[in-house]
Amino acid sequence: MGRDEFSPTTRMLLAQRAGFICAYPGCRQLTVGPSEDRQSGLTMVGIAAHITAASARGPRFDPLLTPEERASEANGILMCALHAKLIDNNASAHTIAELRRWKAQHEEWVFARVAAADSAVKHGITRVVVQHLGPFRQRATVLLGRHNVIFGDNGAGKSTFCEIVAAFAGGINFDNFKKHWRLFGPREPSMVVEASVSVGGTRRTVRLSEEAVRLGQESDGRQSRLHIQVDGNVAVNWPQSLFNVIYLSNERYGVDPIDDHFRRQLRALAPQLGMGEDDLWDSFREEMFCSSTFGTRIRRVREYGAEIKSTGSKYFFDANAVATSELIFALFDITLKMIRSDPRRTPWMLIVDSSLFLGLDSGNKRHLVEQLARLQDPDVQTIVCLNTEDDAAALKAPDGERWAGSSVAGELTVHAFL
Repeated sequence: MGRDEFSPTTRMLLAQRAGFICAYPGCRQLTVGPSEDRQSGLTMVGIAAHITAASARGPRFDPLLTPEERASEANGILMCALHAKLIDNNASAHTIAELRRWKAQHEEWVFARVAAADSAVKHGITRVVVQHLGPFRQRATVLLGRHNVIFGDNGAGKSTFCEIVAAFAGGINFDNFKKHWRLFGPREPSMVVEASVSVGGTRRTVRLSEEAVRLGQESDGRQSRLHIQVDGNVAVNWPQSLFNVIYLSNERYGVDPIDDHFRRQLRALAPQLGMGEDDLWDSFREEMFCSSTFGTRIRRVREYGAEIKSTGSKYFFDANAVATSELIFALFDITLKMIRSDPRRTPWMLIVDSSLFLGLDSGNKRHLVEQLARLQDPDVQTIVCLNTEDDAAALKAPDGERWAGSSVAGELTVHAFL
């Protein structure tokens, strides 16, 4: 028997649908590049491999296929030279069903990268949508950059927007969000929030809403429950591990009975880092240099006590005796140190609520924003909330070259920076 080979048109279609990238899981080797010697101007090193063999002597041959089906794009998968050889030399370990699954998953990954091309952020939260919640009665869409400045008057929805972003992290952030807004009770209209996150250029979109349900066949009473969609499909949960959000605020939900302000902040921070309070305290071993961002040093002096040495100081002072700015900078240094120890390559979002930001004088406000904007960590995004447009303009001016655009959500304006 002869071989049912792919036509040049079919080979090109296979390569284009694969984004010219090897479909072997985890490989993602680019298979096309420039050439100064070939007439085409291209170096093509990808191989259009047959899922079921082109002839009866090949691996995974299926006699039930017609020659046309055997030579069709549906029977091909793009591989680099190494993995094309591997799957044929180990045909029993690489079945028809497995290769078809790899191809489908790879093409979904390529499409997700194309869909995310409109975003200024390739690794982090790219877009947030909200409707029927707090001050956001109409549908509002906010496009985010790597660093973001939000401004609006009191009551405009700055904290609400931050709570929405944090809620996608699940855990205590979602529980607080649900409790604060008394979600999933008998109310109309239904809340809708949506967020898109890009990881390495691949976008996932999560939509959370209240789905109204009847309490009984004979009852007119209505209740609502959480309705989850991931990439447009109904889901029982969502990939919360892609939304790692630290929300720093002086006005988090509930009243903590502990008078120690520093400990209260750490108690709010620990669960957002996926840690227990004691685990976070145990990380302060001897004199801990937190990070190079704000240059804070911190050491534990008792079970729930710490001393802080700020940049330029020769001495340690009790954490509750230092200036507000020094305490805030210490919290950021602690947070950044913990984030940098995360072995996962997933993005993190740091949110500075206006209640915390207002505790700084003008010089320290600028210092905070400038230092966050200079972060070299590619996996860290930031949101800083301001109360006035004048503050936003003053902070935005030096970063004009990195300004990516602005979004309006109700009475809020969000400036996004690369």
